[in-house]
Amino acid sequence: MPKLSNVWRRRIKAATHGTGRVILAVLVVTSSVSGAGTLKRWLLPDPPPPIADISFDTINQTDLVKAFAIDCVTTYLTAASAQGTDLSRCFPNASRLTVPSTPGLIVTAPAAYAKRTGPDRANLRTYGVLVGVTEQPYATATPERNYYQIPLGVYGGDAVRALDNLARLDEPPAGVDVELGYPATIPANHPIATLLSGFITAYLTNSPCISGTGQGQAAACQPVGSLDRYITTDSRIKPVKHPYASVTVTGVQSIANPPDIPAENFTLSARVTVSARSAQYTPYDLSYPLTIRATGGNWFVAAIQPVPALADADPEPPTPAPPKH
Repeated sequence: MPKLSNVWRRRIKAATHGTGRVILAVLVVTSSVSGAGTLKRWLLPDPPPPIADISFDTINQTDLVKAFAIDCVTTYLTAASAQGTDLSRCFPNASRLTVPSTPGLIVTAPAAYAKRTGPDRANLRTYGVLVGVTEQPYATATPERNYYQIPLGVYGGDAVRALDNLARLDEPPAGVDVELGYPATIPANHPIATLLSGFITAYLTNSPCISGTGQGQAAACQPVGSLDRYITTDSRIKPVKHPYASVTVTGVQSIANPPDIPAENFTLSARVTVSARSAQYTPYDLSYPLTIRATGGNWFVAAIQPVPALADADPEPPTPAPPKH
């Protein structure tokens, strides 16, 4: 193998040092650029996506198409040629639609459900809307609940028009019965049951006596007091504005048996069933899913939950309803 002269050794060494300096410079510059980019992202972060605006626009547009669908369905079902009902604002080819000379139906209680199912085109969004109405051919006839589908297009965000005529549909599928998750029954003499009887009375009535006590009851009147007596300071619960004449607590359940001596701030989910009566003696059956909290050795209502606790069992598919004759 030939040997390198001293001259070539010095040249290679110099070149190696130069290459190292170039590589080092490249790394420094690259790091600086990367660091500058990172610093820029810290100081000037990208604006968040307009999720709220998009959601707001979508909700507003859904409300718009539901209102339009209800208007057009009820207008068509109650249309009459003698009254000169104008259907052209709703339907294409409105002049070809057949209407009776006098209104054929009394339509009440309309409700709509809008679903984004159709194709879109330039500046056009489409919706399928299901409208349910209660129909009567005359005022004393038995009311019937019927359903109609109307396809709608929204042009430019706010200009709504039907894409086609109505379609009469069967009623929507029935929901399922779901088992609630309150396996423990609270006896009437338990402190939690006493708390909830007082809470329900103070929350729903102006009665001076706790539910199940007082005139006409086996137990003497136990004064209700104010609602604050039964709730936590952070519950934000206020009495209903238009109270019932009377209430009776018919049952109290919880997700587990309550401890005899609860720890401070221990919480428990409970459900109370109520029989209420209006000033006109109209009965109502109510139920309240609640969160109760232990404070200072006593129980208080901390919140009224929007949804009750559910059991672990999966719901069974609904049984199809028999056809109507």
